[in-house]
Amino acid sequence: MERATHWGMPPYVTVIAECEASRDRLAALVAGAGGEVAAGIGFEVARQRLADRRPSGLILLEISADDDCTALTLLDSAVRETASDGQALILTADSANTDRLAPAGLAPHVIWLSDAGPAEEAAALALALGDAAPALADVSTELDPVRLRRLADEVSRIARTLANISSAPANSYVADAPVSFRSELEDMDDPAMPSAEEVRTILRLRRLRDRFFDAALFADPAWDMLLDLLAARLERAQVAVSSLCIAAAVPPTTALRWIKTMTDHGLFERCADPEDGRRIFIQLADHAAHGLARYFAAAKRIGGTQPMLI
Repeated sequence: MERATHWGMPPYVTVIAECEASRDRLAALVAGAGGEVAAGIGFEVARQRLADRRPSGLILLEISADDDCTALTLLDSAVRETASDGQALILTADSANTDRLAPAGLAPHVIWLSDAGPAEEAAALALALGDAAPALADVSTELDPVRLRRLADEVSRIARTLANISSAPANSYVADAPVSFRSELEDMDDPAMPSAEEVRTILRLRRLRDRFFDAALFADPAWDMLLDLLAARLERAQVAVSSLCIAAAVPPTTALRWIKTMTDHGLFERCADPEDGRRIFIQLADHAAHGLARYFAAAKRIGGTQPMLI
């Protein structure tokens, strides 16, 4: 499918997918989101064009579990080229690809959609193109309005969070306790870490709620991931991106967005797998681990010997 032979400026979108049916599907979403498809191309053509010159505008790239290493090379190239001129790249993939896509997919300017349905893809396109209102109305009559509302709520919540913290330094995310607790914490400059079993017990208790109530009521991916990484640190275990997404107990795209946010602000750190250069692990920053140790110590003082249902 070749809808146009020119490379345009936004709202033009270059659709890249190996399967022609996928290119047609994504092109329909682009049109519904108020954009115009500059070209719909496969991986080899995309690789050649990226090597020749970077197409201006947004790139929408789909990678499936069946795609080979050519897809990873193409993704690296697309991420590098879009970063050089400040354009966004929307990457849509299934969760089976999470670990192999993580090194490039967590780049700040990449909008990574994992196991996304048409509603999430349409919303991401609409936001990227800056024309969200008509997009959500025109993409498909089959889109679930409840899913769209939840997605909009999630986007708004993250936007408010980032607005509140954008002017603060990274280390401010791990703060001292409020003034009213200061007398209790004066001797806690180097508190003992909780045990890994204590942390895992808290995570199990948090998941237990999901058996009795709608899990969406208690979604708190940042905290769940902090706890999971703390337990892994105590166990001296490495945590892959896909495992951390599972620990977040939210949809994969939401988990990836929070991993990127927590990494950008210094709470999480990326580290390379020494045995596989294309794989990365996520770990707690030292100051984040210290903040959690102080938190657990304060919680134990307040709760005494009672279980910490946190």
